[in-house]
Amino acid sequence: MVEYVFSDKTGTLTQNIMEFRKFTAGMKNFGTNEKPTVKQESNVNFHDPNFHQVLNGSGKDSKDLDHCMTFLSLCHTIVVDKNTNAYNAASPDELALVNFAKQMNYEFKDIDKDDNMIVDIPKKGLQKYKLLHVCEFTSSRKRMSVIVKDLNDGGKIKLFCKGADSIIKARLSKTSIISPEMAATQ
Repeated sequence: MVEYVFSDKTGTLTQNIMEFRKFTAGMKNFGTNEKPTVKQESNVNFHDPNFHQVLNGSGKDSKDLDHCMTFLSLCHTIVVDKNTNAYNAASPDELALVNFAKQMNYEFKDIDKDDNMIVDIPKKGLQKYKLLHVCEFTSSRKRMSVIVKDLNDGGKIKLFCKGADSIIKARLSKTSIISPEMAATQ
Protein backbone atom coordinates (compact mmCIF):
# COMPACT_ATOMS: atom_id res chain seq x y z
CA MET A 1 0.00 0.00 0.00
CA VAL A 2 1.21 3.51 -0.86
CA GLU A 3 0.83 5.93 2.01
CA TYR A 4 2.64 9.00 0.68
CA VAL A 5 3.33 10.42 -2.78
CA PHE A 6 5.92 13.13 -3.24
CA SER A 7 6.02 15.08 -6.47
CA ASP A 8 7.77 18.02 -8.01
CA LYS A 9 4.94 19.94 -9.66
CA THR A 10 7.09 22.74 -11.09
CA GLY A 11 10.10 22.40 -13.32
CA THR A 12 9.83 18.67 -13.99
CA LEU A 13 8.94 19.03 -17.65
CA THR A 14 10.15 22.57 -18.29
CA GLN A 15 13.33 22.25 -16.21
CA ASN A 16 12.61 25.88 -15.25
CA ILE A 17 14.14 27.04 -18.52
CA MET A 18 12.77 30.18 -20.09
CA GLU A 19 13.87 31.44 -23.50
CA PHE A 20 12.88 34.81 -24.88
CA ARG A 21 11.77 34.29 -28.51
CA LYS A 22 8.88 36.60 -29.47
CA PHE A 23 6.95 39.60 -28.20
CA THR A 24 4.62 42.41 -29.22
CA ALA A 25 5.25 46.13 -28.82
CA GLY A 26 2.35 48.39 -29.72
CA MET A 27 0.73 46.87 -32.78
CA LYS A 28 3.85 45.08 -34.09
CA ASN A 29 4.99 41.51 -33.44
CA PHE A 30 8.69 40.73 -33.21
CA GLY A 31 10.57 37.44 -33.40
CA THR A 32 10.65 34.67 -35.97
CA ASN A 33 11.01 30.91 -35.72
CA GLU A 34 14.38 31.17 -37.46
CA LYS A 35 17.60 30.31 -35.70
CA PRO A 36 19.45 33.39 -34.37
CA THR A 37 22.46 34.49 -36.42
CA VAL A 38 24.19 36.44 -33.63
CA LYS A 39 25.45 35.43 -30.20
CA GLN A 40 22.65 35.41 -27.61
CA GLU A 41 22.54 36.30 -23.93
CA SER A 42 21.55 33.44 -21.64
CA ASN A 43 17.82 32.62 -21.76
CA VAL A 44 17.46 34.47 -25.09
CA ASN A 45 16.75 32.80 -28.45
CA PHE A 46 15.57 35.76 -30.54
CA HIS A 47 15.81 36.49 -34.25
CA ASP A 48 14.08 39.28 -36.14
CA PRO A 49 15.85 41.18 -38.91
CA ASN A 50 13.24 43.98 -38.67
CA PHE A 51 13.77 44.72 -34.95
CA HIS A 52 16.59 47.26 -35.30
CA GLN A 53 15.03 48.80 -38.41
CA VAL A 54 11.86 49.57 -36.46
CA LEU A 55 13.78 50.66 -33.36
CA ASN A 56 16.00 53.05 -35.34
CA GLY A 57 13.09 54.39 -37.38
CA SER A 58 10.72 57.15 -36.48
CA GLY A 59 7.04 57.19 -35.74
CA LYS A 60 4.69 55.31 -33.45
CA ASP A 61 6.16 51.81 -33.96
CA SER A 62 9.64 53.01 -33.02
CA LYS A 63 8.33 54.88 -29.99
CA ASP A 64 6.29 51.87 -28.82
CA LEU A 65 9.30 49.59 -29.19
CA ASP A 66 11.58 51.97 -27.28
CA HIS A 67 8.99 52.21 -24.49
CA CYS A 68 8.67 48.41 -24.34
CA MET A 69 12.44 47.91 -24.19
CA THR A 70 12.77 50.54 -21.45
CA PHE A 71 10.00 48.71 -19.55
CA LEU A 72 11.90 45.39 -19.82
CA SER A 73 15.04 47.01 -18.45
CA LEU A 74 13.20 48.48 -15.43
CA CYS A 75 10.37 46.16 -14.33
CA HIS A 76 12.25 43.54 -12.32
CA THR A 77 14.01 42.77 -9.06
CA ILE A 78 17.36 41.81 -10.61
CA VAL A 79 20.46 42.24 -8.45
CA VAL A 80 23.81 42.82 -10.16
CA ASP A 81 26.74 40.83 -8.76
CA LYS A 82 29.42 43.45 -8.04
CA ASN A 83 32.28 41.03 -8.78
CA THR A 84 31.10 39.53 -12.06
CA ASN A 85 28.46 42.04 -13.27
CA ALA A 86 26.17 39.02 -13.75
CA TYR A 87 22.46 39.30 -13.12
CA ASN A 88 20.93 37.40 -10.20
CA ALA A 89 17.22 36.86 -10.75
CA ALA A 90 14.38 35.46 -8.69
CA SER A 91 13.13 33.47 -11.69
CA PRO A 92 14.32 32.33 -15.13
CA ASP A 93 11.58 34.33 -16.85
CA GLU A 94 12.70 37.56 -15.18
CA LEU A 95 16.28 36.82 -16.24
CA ALA A 96 15.16 36.15 -19.82
CA LEU A 97 13.34 39.49 -20.05
CA VAL A 98 16.22 41.56 -18.67
CA ASN A 99 18.82 39.65 -20.70
CA PHE A 100 16.79 40.27 -23.86
CA ALA A 101 16.73 44.01 -23.10
CA LYS A 102 20.49 43.89 -22.50
CA GLN A 103 21.06 42.03 -25.78
CA MET A 104 19.17 44.82 -27.56
CA ASN A 105 21.36 47.46 -25.82
CA TYR A 106 18.87 48.45 -23.11
CA GLU A 107 21.17 47.42 -20.32
CA PHE A 108 20.23 47.55 -16.66
CA LYS A 109 23.45 48.56 -14.92
CA ASP A 110 22.59 48.62 -11.22
CA ILE A 111 20.76 50.40 -8.43
CA ASP A 112 22.88 53.11 -6.81
CA LYS A 113 23.03 54.09 -3.13
CA ASP A 114 20.15 56.55 -3.66
CA ASP A 115 17.81 53.82 -5.02
CA ASN A 116 18.20 55.03 -8.60
CA MET A 117 17.90 52.33 -11.24
CA ILE A 118 20.56 53.04 -13.85
CA VAL A 119 19.87 51.89 -17.41
CA ASP A 120 21.97 52.43 -20.53
CA ILE A 121 19.56 53.20 -23.37
CA PRO A 122 20.48 53.63 -27.06
CA LYS A 123 20.57 57.25 -28.26
CA LYS A 124 20.04 58.45 -24.66
CA GLY A 125 22.98 57.02 -22.70
CA LEU A 126 22.78 56.39 -18.97
CA GLN A 127 19.31 57.12 -17.60
CA LYS A 128 18.23 57.23 -13.96
CA TYR A 129 14.89 56.19 -12.53
CA LYS A 130 14.30 56.63 -8.80
CA LEU A 131 12.85 53.36 -7.52
CA LEU A 132 9.90 54.35 -5.34
CA HIS A 133 8.28 50.98 -4.71
CA VAL A 134 8.24 47.34 -5.80
CA CYS A 135 5.02 45.37 -5.64
CA GLU A 136 6.39 41.83 -5.63
CA PHE A 137 4.90 39.03 -7.68
CA THR A 138 2.61 36.74 -5.71
CA SER A 139 0.50 33.81 -6.83
CA SER A 140 -2.66 35.70 -5.86
CA ARG A 141 -1.73 39.00 -7.63
CA LYS A 142 -0.23 37.15 -10.63
CA ARG A 143 1.77 40.27 -11.51
CA MET A 144 4.64 42.41 -10.30
CA SER A 145 5.01 46.16 -10.56
CA VAL A 146 7.58 48.85 -10.03
CA ILE A 147 6.85 52.51 -9.43
CA VAL A 148 9.64 54.83 -10.53
CA LYS A 149 10.25 58.55 -10.78
CA ASP A 150 11.67 59.24 -14.24
CA LEU A 151 14.55 61.60 -13.48
CA ASN A 152 15.10 62.04 -17.24
CA ASP A 153 11.55 63.17 -18.00
CA GLY A 154 10.77 65.95 -15.55
CA GLY A 155 10.31 63.63 -12.59
CA LYS A 156 7.16 61.94 -13.92
CA ILE A 157 5.95 59.06 -11.77
CA LYS A 158 5.54 55.88 -13.83
CA LEU A 159 4.08 52.47 -13.04
CA PHE A 160 5.42 49.44 -14.91
CA CYS A 161 3.51 46.19 -14.47
CA LYS A 162 4.01 42.70 -15.89
CA GLY A 163 2.11 39.50 -15.29
CA ALA A 164 -0.39 36.94 -16.47
CA ASP A 165 -2.34 37.96 -19.58
CA SER A 166 -5.69 37.38 -17.89
CA ILE A 167 -4.78 39.68 -14.99
CA ILE A 168 -3.25 42.45 -17.10
CA LYS A 169 -5.98 42.43 -19.76
CA ALA A 170 -8.69 42.77 -17.11
CA ARG A 171 -7.06 46.03 -15.98
CA LEU A 172 -6.74 47.66 -19.42
CA SER A 173 -9.03 50.39 -20.69
CA LYS A 174 -11.33 49.54 -23.58
CA THR A 175 -9.31 51.66 -26.01
CA SER A 176 -6.02 50.00 -25.04
CA ILE A 177 -7.39 46.55 -25.88
CA ILE A 178 -8.58 47.35 -29.40
CA SER A 179 -6.46 48.65 -32.25
CA PRO A 180 -5.99 52.43 -32.60
CA GLU A 181 -7.75 52.26 -35.97
CA MET A 182 -10.85 50.70 -34.38
CA ALA A 183 -10.72 53.10 -31.43
CA ALA A 184 -10.83 56.04 -33.86
CA THR A 185 -14.05 54.75 -35.39
CA GLN A 186 -15.87 54.12 -32.11
